[in-house]
Amino acid sequence: MQFQRAAFYKRVLWLMAWLWCVASPALAGDGTRVLMLVSYHPGMAWSDAQLAGVRTALEGVAPPIDLQIEYLDTKRVAPSDKHFRLVEAVLMSKIGASAPALILASDDDALDLALQLRKRHYPQVPVLFSGVAISRSEALARETRIGGVFDDVNVGSSLMVVLRMLPATRRIVVVHDQSRTSLAQVETLREGLAAQPRLEVEYLTDIPAAAVQARLAQLGPQDLVFALPFNRDANGALFSHEEAADLWASASRAPVAVTRDVAMRPGILGGFLVSGLAQGQAMGELAKQLISGSAPQPLPMKAAPVQATFDYPQLQRWGIDPDLLPPDVVVLNPPPNPLEDLRPYLVWLAALFGSLLIIIGLLLYGIRSRQIAARALQQSEKNYRDLFDHSPDGILIQALPAGHTVEVNPRFLGMFGYTAIEARQLQFKDLRVEAGAAPLTPTQATEAQLRRKDGSVFWAEVSAIELQVGTSNRAVINLRDITDRKRAESLAQEMEHRIRQIYENLPVAVFAIDAQHRVTFWNPQMTRLTGVKAQDVVGTTDSWRGIYPSKRPCLLDVLVDGTKADDITRFFGDNLRASTHVPGALEGEGYFTNADQTQGMWGRFCASPLRDADGRITGAIETMIDITPLKLIQTDLETLNRELEARVETRNAELQRAMGQLLQSEKLAALGSLVAGMAHELNTPIGNVLAVASTLTEDAASFSQKLLSGSARRGDVEKGALRLQEASVLIERNAGRAAKLISDFKEVAVDQTSSRRRHFSLLEVMQEILHTTQPLFKGKGHTVTLDIPPDLELDSYPGPLEQIMTNLLANSVHHAFAADVAGAMVIRAESQGEQILLHYRDNGCGIPAANLAHIFEPFYTTKLGKGGSGLGMYLVYNLVSNVLGGRIQVQSPPGEGTWVDITIPRTAPDVATNPLAKGVSQPGF
Repeated sequence: MQFQRAAFYKRVLWLMAWLWCVASPALAGDGTRVLMLVSYHPGMAWSDAQLAGVRTALEGVAPPIDLQIEYLDTKRVAPSDKHFRLVEAVLMSKIGASAPALILASDDDALDLALQLRKRHYPQVPVLFSGVAISRSEALARETRIGGVFDDVNVGSSLMVVLRMLPATRRIVVVHDQSRTSLAQVETLREGLAAQPRLEVEYLTDIPAAAVQARLAQLGPQDLVFALPFNRDANGALFSHEEAADLWASASRAPVAVTRDVAMRPGILGGFLVSGLAQGQAMGELAKQLISGSAPQPLPMKAAPVQATFDYPQLQRWGIDPDLLPPDVVVLNPPPNPLEDLRPYLVWLAALFGSLLIIIGLLLYGIRSRQIAARALQQSEKNYRDLFDHSPDGILIQALPAGHTVEVNPRFLGMFGYTAIEARQLQFKDLRVEAGAAPLTPTQATEAQLRRKDGSVFWAEVSAIELQVGTSNRAVINLRDITDRKRAESLAQEMEHRIRQIYENLPVAVFAIDAQHRVTFWNPQMTRLTGVKAQDVVGTTDSWRGIYPSKRPCLLDVLVDGTKADDITRFFGDNLRASTHVPGALEGEGYFTNADQTQGMWGRFCASPLRDADGRITGAIETMIDITPLKLIQTDLETLNRELEARVETRNAELQRAMGQLLQSEKLAALGSLVAGMAHELNTPIGNVLAVASTLTEDAASFSQKLLSGSARRGDVEKGALRLQEASVLIERNAGRAAKLISDFKEVAVDQTSSRRRHFSLLEVMQEILHTTQPLFKGKGHTVTLDIPPDLELDSYPGPLEQIMTNLLANSVHHAFAADVAGAMVIRAESQGEQILLHYRDNGCGIPAANLAHIFEPFYTTKLGKGGSGLGMYLVYNLVSNVLGGRIQVQSPPGEGTWVDITIPRTAPDVATNPLAKGVSQPGF
């Protein structure tokens, strides 16, 4: 009977486990993803040991764990907010929004990032840690769903054990770096050393490793070196735990104690050692419990397992009595065992003892088998009873076919409010609200309303299975309270109704499709816009109806298929653009006609893909707006713009003709000024010639009378010859001066009126310009200085260049100097490769800063009505830029006059490619 009862409970609890797996997926599913953050880098023995421990603990878990490992490398890269933000960004790009089932963190830096990730992205994900400082225990106790292993809780006790072994110690030298782990262990160590006032304590930290070695070499047997983690020195050099331990062991003249098993190297005495492998296994075991749902709550935070470990040669070196070693100590490198002499015979001895053991084992096997079977049966019954009693669902077991209750679990009693005795008097049909409901079908899961003892009603998910126990049949009914789920479903339906109402009543046409291109929504505005009713298209793939005259994909169809560039170009051309308001959406405009081509409209549309929680496209939604009235207004505006442009072109042509006339007037005015000046200059030499010729005529008539009358004497002849010679010299000198003026005028006039291109010396052209413009300076005391190399030659247009310089000189005379001030002007030129820099400067009053920006504008003058037209510098700019192919810059530093820098090429642009070089006229001011 007991065996049948056990078998019955075994079947019942097997059913419970099956129902629980169907209804409530556990934390571990297929490929449960666990994220492990490692503070340091691959190859670091401490981190590798922790990782190996985790793998060992999780090995064999079914289904297998998908362990994703990420290294933070904080031993080689100092941890900072910026570093953590970059690592977080990389992690999120790899992991995405799908939260891992669990986050494991080895050491403090990884724990910081794990808590940051949980706070920002995965608030419900548990966090387990190892290798974390005990000083953080109070802060971590305020966190929820966190547990793990501390690694420095026994640092002080380890030191005390070593001191008991070395009672002569007078000074402790603590070696550590500035990492968070080391500093936390130092604080723990200080608390233990506070009770040892007789000891001198020295801390070696934040110095180069070589300096640490030098100091350790100065110690003696009465000192003790206590080496904490030292992975980075003051120079930034990186060391593994093993490398640091080797450095201290090779340099120290005193015993060296350590705290981690990876630092137990030759020459190290030992201590209470924390094992990375053991810490990783402890964290892995806790992770396995959490994944299977058997972890204690709240999650434990416990001390790291430690192992007293000492090196036998070092014990001998420092004279330590083995009796002083703590219990359960591990002694490395012990002396040879005397039994080693028996090693050659161990095989035979082992075979002999093995045979005896086999015989004894066979004898004991029968006894043990019965005992094991009995205990297994008891344990199995206990396990199944525990599952039955602790199931989160209510379980009701009824006898068939009578239907009376055999047993219920505690959850059933709490769910309905009955006592165990009352429950056994019930049948399942007594619990149902619905009268006359059909009986449950085995293995069928359904939803039903059930009534509690107090009369309240709730929704439950009901499933049943029929089992045979011995000769009896039993129905096992599993009941799960789904009141909260039904309430959530009701709220979801209400929310769906509200959202549908919003879309139904939007003033914008809206329609949507699913991943199979079926129309799922078509609001009244779409019906008004297209004339197609919702019932005619919803559930079909005809989303094109009312928009296009024949069947073709809409923008929604293209988005659902993956937004292929070829499809967009083929169906929409260049009419699409990325939406500036909705990320990932496309928008555009187009002209649409109905199927019979009788109606058309301009529409603006915007479509966006719809995605599920995993980012997969589940459909698309599109809005449409009739913009035909806007298009009509746009057409009217375009027509008006064309008319305005035509008027502007007409006015521009009239303005160009007016500008030409003004330029011609300036040309005539300038030529008139030039001719007037030249006439003034010619008046003097020609007048002198006329005066001398008149005098000579009178003298010739007088001398002729004397000759005819015979009264001429020798003195008269000599005097007449002398007067004749002097007159000839004067006539020749003044005539030559006039000829030179006329020649220069002719050269300048030809250059300025014809704009012919020729090869010329810049110095000679400048001298000709000064000669012809001499009337500008007459009687005013102005000076012009030329500083131009004589070998500087150009292949260009001298006429425009002469017009430019004449305008600049005239501007200085008329605008820069007061009437009673004698000014100075300098013209300097220098070669800059294939360019010529022409620098003009005067020492006049300069140009105000407010006027300097406008000097090249046409008709801009400060002497309007006083002879200035405002076209002088405008023409200078055009001649420099368009004819000579150069550039011009004007500066006017306060108190230093006006500076004009003109840069032109040695070889000017060709006339054929520079039509502006033809017919350039001389401007006036």
